[in-house]
Amino acid sequence: MNLKKKLHRGRKQNIEFIGLKKYIHKERSEIIKNLIVPVIERELGKNLIAIAADGSYARNEDTDFSDIELVIFVKDRTQLPRGFGKIIDGILIEGLFVTEQEYYQNTLDVNEEWYLAGSDRLKALTNPPFIQKVRRYKVKHLREKCFKQAHEMLFGVQESFGKLFTAIKNKNKENLFPIVADAVMQVLKLMAYLNETPYRTLGSFVTQAKGFTMKPDGFDEFITIIINGRYVDLKLLEKRSTKLFAGTEQLFVKKMGPDIYDSHLVHITQK
Repeated sequence: MNLKKKLHRGRKQNIEFIGLKKYIHKERSEIIKNLIVPVIERELGKNLIAIAADGSYARNEDTDFSDIELVIFVKDRTQLPRGFGKIIDGILIEGLFVTEQEYYQNTLDVNEEWYLAGSDRLKALTNPPFIQKVRRYKVKHLREKCFKQAHEMLFGVQESFGKLFTAIKNKNKENLFPIVADAVMQVLKLMAYLNETPYRTLGSFVTQAKGFTMKPDGFDEFITIIINGRYVDLKLLEKRSTKLFAGTEQLFVKKMGPDIYDSHLVHITQK
């Protein structure tokens, strides 16, 4: 190997991103205090009720590339967009405009996004008494609502595993990863509702799910081959997937009896 090639191999890559830079918690606090809050207060004026941080920053768990998530409570949202997203000097800043009742209904109460949104823990940036009031909100009939949502999600699990078994049969390794990932996500979301516990963050889904009390038979074995990358072994994947899907159905059979899919085609327009 000549000297030129040796120098080329030894040279470290010096690649800089435009839209993704490292920040520490203190720096995010300064951005919030000196830039974000003043702009929001100026633009919303008397329509503003309170501003709160959410996500990893609010939990003091933000790391190098964490974004800043904000919940902005307003009196009237009719003239406002749903929210905004801005990347400023390499940090993503996201804001959601909501009324108090919208926040209870769309974030804290059980719905199709509750598996993640329900874990919101707001940190007051302005008007702490109001944010404390919001934090005290309790969901009524949590167990019943969670099971109802879980049952509705069972149809998505059935669809995703149908695609997975088709990919296995066709030995479709080229497209296997997104199909497996979809099946995993469907089961993980379902488990949040069955255990009445939303996930804290995307980075904790599997860890939290492994510790849940209510798990379908076969979940631990299935998730292990996913974590270890052994899902490319199609025979093993089929075996683990079969056990997990059957175990998932049995959770509902125990509570509802064999007709878990509501297979009657009469009254299909009724809720």
